[in-house]
Amino acid sequence: MNNNQFLKELNTNLKYLNKKNKQEELSKYNNIDVSNLDPIEEANKIYQRYNSKVIIYPKITLYNALKTYINSFKSKKHLKEIILFILYLFLLLIIIKIPFIFIRDITLSYFSLSMNNNFQVIWNLTFELLYAITTIIIFIKLIKNKAQQLNNIK
Repeated sequence: MNNNQFLKELNTNLKYLNKKNKQEELSKYNNIDVSNLDPIEEANKIYQRYNSKVIIYPKITLYNALKTYINSFKSKKHLKEIILFILYLFLLLIIIKIPFIFIRDITLSYFSLSMNNNFQVIWNLTFELLYAITTIIIFIKLIKNKAQQLNNIK
């Protein structure tokens, strides 16, 4: 990793510092060899110096998150916690659907006199697509966060 990449990543990891402190810390790394430094570890050291309770964890991919769940199932570690999380996801699936149903039905009832059947089908499919995209994004984020927590517990 070259110096510019390191400084860029360190800058994003120091997002909880004020601008003055962030610039001071970044300037310390301008003229040193950063080839063997990890920006996440350095950011955590900086946060510790400022007595901050912020801890930066490495980013996890969806594949690694699913791998963590599979390994937890195999080893039966945190099994109860994972099952409760899956039940939570199913409940969230239902709760997220409710606003989409209400908005779709309210708009359909409001415009039902001027809409033909083809437009109503397109309108319903549009809301279903928006619901699916929203749910997938939320689920991926929650699954990654939970896997991150499981990795930090071990």
